Amino acid sequence: MKKILIIAGIIVLACVFMVIDNKKHHVKNSEIFNIKEDYCLTGAFVSDRPDRKDILDFKKNYGKKPYFVMMFVEWEQYPDLGSIKAILDEQSCPFITWEPWAAVSKKGIDFDALLQGDYDEYIKDFARLIKSFKSEIFLRFAHEMNGNWYPWTGSKIGSKKYKEIYRYVKDVFYEMGIDNVQWVFSVNWENIPAMKANEIINYWPGDSYVDYVGIDGYNWGDTQSWSSWIEFKVLFNNAYYKITEDLKKPIIISEFGSASSPGDKASWVKNAFKNMKELKNIKGFVLFNVDKETDWRFDPGSKSAEQLKVELKDTYFVG
Repeated sequence: MKKILIIAGIIVLACVFMVIDNKKHHVKNSEIFNIKEDYCLTGAFVSDRPDRKDILDFKKNYGKKPYFVMMFVEWEQYPDLGSIKAILDEQSCPFITWEPWAAVSKKGIDFDALLQGDYDEYIKDFARLIKSFKSEIFLRFAHEMNGNWYPWTGSKIGSKKYKEIYRYVKDVFYEMGIDNVQWVFSVNWENIPAMKANEIINYWPGDSYVDYVGIDGYNWGDTQSWSSWIEFKVLFNNAYYKITEDLKKPIIISEFGSASSPGDKASWVKNAFKNMKELKNIKGFVLFNVDKETDWRFDPGSKSAEQLKVELKDTYFVG
């Protein structure tokens, strides 16, 4: 019965997205390449279920709408359709982080069962839904595998199995002819634990499985017992040059943000945008602007928010 309801829901949702005016859809990333050679697509995580107001508020507060709007989806769930419609209606692009776990319990799925085909119906339903959006979607599956905090990381399941599950999911989409997805292989800025077996290259699924490489990193400031103030270039430069040399794919800063103390957050974001503009292989970013693990927000009217607004005025950063 549950399966019948899921299929019926997907059919209805596909019909909903068929009536969305394609003229309103955002410019495809491939089209931007033809418009200008040097650019960086702006993006933000603003809410667990972003709506039109969230997107418009970002533009109002910081002067430019985000091209990417990030969403998180746990296993056996689907992207929130109200959010997807709002993102597309505002000519932005859904950037979906798909996590193979139950987010509340933090329990991972049975990865062996995935490889045996036990989740195929769910993966296919997810893929059909993505196809029904009739717009380019960025999909980030099982991110930060070189950390040690998720159940799909190499320290938990090994790099070999990680590559197998990534390829398996991507192959299902490929075999179904899903052609509106840009696949983002997203790593943490540093390897934790710092050992040879945990280097990024060990998780690489292959050139045909990846469109973009994402890098995640945060300036936690003094918000944690183990953290200190760290500049953007210190976070990202080493990973940027290593990935550019070894993997030869365009890069997206797929998560970044800064705490507010003990340093100067306005100066931090000014330097961050300067660094991104210097690193020409960075083709997009997703700025965390929420109070989550700590308060990453750029409070409207604050010095840091006004500096962010100044940086986004640069036409190099495309909204």
